[in-house]
Amino acid sequence: MLRHLIVNQKRVPIPVPLRTLADVCSWVDDVLVPVGETVTSAHLDEKDILDLWASPKATAAISLRADSRLDIRIESSEDLALQSLDAIHSLAGAILRGIKTLAVHLWQARQNEVQPELFAVRDDLGLICELMDRMNDLGLSPSVDLLAIRELHARIYKISLCLDAAVSVSDWKASAQILLRNTSTSIGLETSLRHLVDESESNHLRLLTSRRRVSGSGVS
Repeated sequence: MLRHLIVNQKRVPIPVPLRTLADVCSWVDDVLVPVGETVTSAHLDEKDILDLWASPKATAAISLRADSRLDIRIESSEDLALQSLDAIHSLAGAILRGIKTLAVHLWQARQNEVQPELFAVRDDLGLICELMDRMNDLGLSPSVDLLAIRELHARIYKISLCLDAAVSVSDWKASAQILLRNTSTSIGLETSLRHLVDESESNHLRLLTSRRRVSGSGVS
């Protein structure tokens, strides 16, 4: 029978007998999770069990001991959005800091040379796109400009596809152009990421301001 759990890094005693993980999941959802928030992370004895959280059949088969350690995080959609915007801003900024140097290197590279820095940029772009896609599913307040996020997501995803095509044939000059060059029909990655840095920063600020305003009105 579990005696306590860790919620958002704080120890919470359990005043009722909970013998299985299903008991705990039900109790946490009913008692500890505020309206508008959800369990976003769950580890039982350091094993990730979040995928099991909404499965009563699977969790009913897992017995708990008094010394079992259950760590969970409970967050709101605004919390997740702020984290996503922070990550987007950091990833885009990191790419921008090295993008000109990388483009010059690619322009001068031989076709048979491996380009690990470019592959890392592709991976980061994939993560940025995943984070922007996630923003659409959070049910956020009007303080977040989701239209701008969607437009940038579509643009950067298209750039990623073009970059993938150039990389697949080791066309490093074309890759360099995709990184930097704006044309009458397309915008390069550098400009797109600068727009994304600005947009993620302004949305982060608007969301924080909106949350403080709501919190302040609740207190009064």
